[in-house]
Amino acid sequence: MISLPATDHLLHSTAFQSALVVLTLAFYLASPHFPTVKQRSWILTTISSAVMTIASLPLAYDYFSSYGDITRIQQSSMWTYCACRFFQAYLIADIVLGLLHYRSRVNWLTGWVHHSVYVLVVEYAVRMNWSHIFCLCAIMEIPTFVLAIAAINPNLRSDVLFATTFFLTRIVLHIRLGLSFFLQRTRVTEGSMGPGILMACIFPLHAFWFSGCVKGFVKRSQQGKKKKRVADGNGAVVARRAALTRTPEHPSMPNGTPTTSPSASPHTSSFTSPSPRPSTFSRRRVALRLAMRQRWDQFRLSRAGRHFGEMQRRLRDVLPMRELVYDYVGIERGDMAGEIVRKVGVSMNEGLPIDSTSLAARLASSISTSEGLVKVSKGLEFADSPSVPMGSRSLSSSS
Repeated sequence: MISLPATDHLLHSTAFQSALVVLTLAFYLASPHFPTVKQRSWILTTISSAVMTIASLPLAYDYFSSYGDITRIQQSSMWTYCACRFFQAYLIADIVLGLLHYRSRVNWLTGWVHHSVYVLVVEYAVRMNWSHIFCLCAIMEIPTFVLAIAAINPNLRSDVLFATTFFLTRIVLHIRLGLSFFLQRTRVTEGSMGPGILMACIFPLHAFWFSGCVKGFVKRSQQGKKKKRVADGNGAVVARRAALTRTPEHPSMPNGTPTTSPSASPHTSSFTSPSPRPSTFSRRRVALRLAMRQRWDQFRLSRAGRHFGEMQRRLRDVLPMRELVYDYVGIERGDMAGEIVRKVGVSMNEGLPIDSTSLAARLASSISTSEGLVKVSKGLEFADSPSVPMGSRSLSSSS
């Protein structure tokens, strides 16, 4: 245990002042090497997470080697006190330098609220001689270091590693430590429930961040599937265009030598020039056809068309046949008139005599209906057909 003097306030602490100067110099020395605002905003976080993770390793070793016995870890010492002051210096430096150089990256929750609250939490832990407890909890800075390294160098990004370390430290270990501070508070904090309450209040923030991490995984997975579908669709369009623009191969001889045109000169190439590329209108027409086919399949219009065809077939099965309807309404009664006219044409063709009296009577009786008139017109067409010789046509016209 170490006892701090009553005058050792935050701004008067030598460890705090030294850490604040070192962090500020480190930021200005490293900023020229990082061109983007996002990279510069993670410089201090990378340094702080690395230092706090290293400071927590001895306490984490004591905790895990004793199988989770919180009473077996080291007590507060000078290096745990300096680590807490260093973390406070980082929180203040990140706010001040963020307002000056990367204000767009300072979020109200992870910036103003988070940093302000943690400055007070660390000060409370130092005042209560619980700096060793805070240093043990600093092992939760491992996922922050993984995230900061990925922000500075995207080639080192690993979403799986970040999610795994975050879940193990800020979810599982957080719950385990919170329960230990409640159940063993008489031996750890002299009966105080302060650390347990703080762990319970901070856990919803960690759970919120982890849910955002999971949602990011799901969103990126859906975007990847969507890009794959779009790529497959573009590949189909490209293949379709390639099939339309592909020219047929030139016919060749059995030995593989291409044939030449009879009019081709011996100095010209025996291969024909490729056909010109299709116009913009043709490409748009192909794209429109593919889009219509996709919409056709999407709205299942083909199935509706099949249902419509099935309805037509059933309607035809219910209705009577056309021949039966014609017989019922008497539409075939004009056949006699057509037959009379055809016989007149044959007689004229063969030069036989025609009985005009009987012919007129039969025609009068057969064209009493409109159907008879239709058949008469068809018979006249037959009489005037090309099968009748020109001599007979002139004879009939002279008659």
